[in-house]
Amino acid sequence: MKVFHFILGKANKDRANGVNQVIAGLAKYSARNGAEVRVIGKAESADAEGEIVHRDGFDVRVYSRWSTALAGAVKDAVRWADVVHLHGTYAPWNFGVAALSRSVRTPHIITLHDGLAPERAERGKVKKRAYDAVIQRRHLSTASAIHVLTQEEGTDLLRFAPVNHVFCVPNGIDLEDYPRQPILQRTDLRHIGYLGRLSPEKNLDALCSAFVAVNGDRKLRLLLAGPVNPYGESLRTRYGQHGVELVGPKYGTEKTQFIRDLDLFVHPSLCDVFSIAAMEVLALGTPLLITRTSKVSYFADRCAFMMCEPTSYGLAAGLRDALSRKDQWPVISENGMKLISETLNWDVSASKLLNEYEAVIARNDEEGA
Repeated sequence: MKVFHFILGKANKDRANGVNQVIAGLAKYSARNGAEVRVIGKAESADAEGEIVHRDGFDVRVYSRWSTALAGAVKDAVRWADVVHLHGTYAPWNFGVAALSRSVRTPHIITLHDGLAPERAERGKVKKRAYDAVIQRRHLSTASAIHVLTQEEGTDLLRFAPVNHVFCVPNGIDLEDYPRQPILQRTDLRHIGYLGRLSPEKNLDALCSAFVAVNGDRKLRLLLAGPVNPYGESLRTRYGQHGVELVGPKYGTEKTQFIRDLDLFVHPSLCDVFSIAAMEVLALGTPLLITRTSKVSYFADRCAFMMCEPTSYGLAAGLRDALSRKDQWPVISENGMKLISETLNWDVSASKLLNEYEAVIARNDEEGA
């Protein structure tokens, strides 16, 4: 099977861009499961047009700008492929690839990456509504299939546009990057943490407010890891005296150590699709408190994390509950590691996606017969 992914970026897993992290794992394990994979990325940092970046088991051909060279490479890849996989919703660059796929009858799949969550539409609402009405609905409804990462995301989709075929396969992490480690015994609690983009949709204001309400004696520290920006600086200005600290971006072994050293990790997002950061936390055995709106409720029966509402009140209640259950953390952490090793990893998810690709290709062949 020949699979073509078109993305922004270079599929570098050590970047904050979630799609790049996804492709780094998905393409690697798709190749290990027998697929031929091509990835073309658009990235301004390309050293030369058509630069080849070697990844684990696949290559990325990178272009810095839209050009006849990029258009020719995409056209060749679409004709070569058995299936084309596009990523994201508010991604105008995907329209041309989708149109080309339809013209040569190569089936194409779109992964939403939580792009249709109502909370995301609040930013640039007027423009997005116009975009949705004129372009987006047709773009999604003419895809060969839509890939959702959680069951809840499928509900967002079906409220938005009629589609013929939908399937759900979650993201994962690369188990080779997270070998099994002993679960730490956390006694003297000091550090609560978050890792990801420092941006309003991650609901960090509510997290900081909740932390202040819980940290009355100011013995705890809330460490926010991510590229520092004006929004992050505003959090430090407002909450720094209450124990909130910005610790900058964390990648690779530094990220792993940061997560392992935390006593509790909080993922406070208003909308998400069981983020890769949260999966990494589970794999490393750090206790996780995550909001229901991060679309994790279908895994709640695994008792692998603690869950709360995304409001300041809900996060404060969740923090108090999590801290009061410290004696249960080793069991919760063990369950989290098991959830990752059995379900939320790229070896499992890539295999499931390849099966879905085969079904899409077979359906496309039947319709063209």
